[in-house]
Amino acid sequence: MREAIKMKRTFMNFSQYVSMAAVVLLGLALLPVPAAQALTCSVTPENIPITLTYHGAQLSITGQSASSDDLIVTITSEPADTALKYKEKVGGVVWMKKGTIEFKDTPHIYMLYSTDELSRILSVEERNQNLLGYEALRAHTRIEDSGGNPADAKWFDEYLKFKKEEKVYDIQEGRVVRQHGVKGNTYQVDVAWPYQAPPGVYTIEVIAARDGKVVDRSSTNFEVKSVGITKFLSKMAFDQAGLYGIMAVVIALFAGLAVGAIFKKGGGSH
Repeated sequence: MREAIKMKRTFMNFSQYVSMAAVVLLGLALLPVPAAQALTCSVTPENIPITLTYHGAQLSITGQSASSDDLIVTITSEPADTALKYKEKVGGVVWMKKGTIEFKDTPHIYMLYSTDELSRILSVEERNQNLLGYEALRAHTRIEDSGGNPADAKWFDEYLKFKKEEKVYDIQEGRVVRQHGVKGNTYQVDVAWPYQAPPGVYTIEVIAARDGKVVDRSSTNFEVKSVGITKFLSKMAFDQAGLYGIMAVVIALFAGLAVGAIFKKGGGSH
């Protein structure tokens, strides 16, 4: 009889433990699971005015992301065709223009910044698929001569050199700064926007990568545009090229006369 009572108590205690464990597990299951932080992107300023004193601008690109992801930030223009003239030595002495090389479907502006080396963030396939890095651009770009025939791939190196000298192609790995705090996981990259970039709307895209794959994207735009007298002169140069040329000559003549008068006034016999 005592053994039966003891077994009954043991069973009741075990049942209580099981019930308590079930309640705890149920409570844990009902707890909200923190969602991965959404990838965001913003830029300051959103508009860059081109004035008479314009010499580029400073961009600040910021946003939030999951703490475990690597980030790649690109600034690009719409793909377009670019034609460049090339020269060759004639007779081993004189350099002469020999023709035109066209680079098809390439962005006029290409800037890239990342949290780490691209080769450590994404596989070659992923980089090529998403046009990330110069080698991906090389594989994507079609190069033709003035007759529409495929041209030597070596011309891409000259194109890249030209774009880098104009400061409109730039890759800086490890430039994106990450911060982790009470407000979440944020990132920032500051960009010196080149004055050589023409007016237009540009796209900023932020790509999140994890385990060698692209897992998320976010993008925004900013605009570079002429304002005031700069806008007026630019419009005249396109719409009234003849008048613009005459005005430029007149201004140059007056400037030359003014400089001559200053030197003449300040000069004298020695």
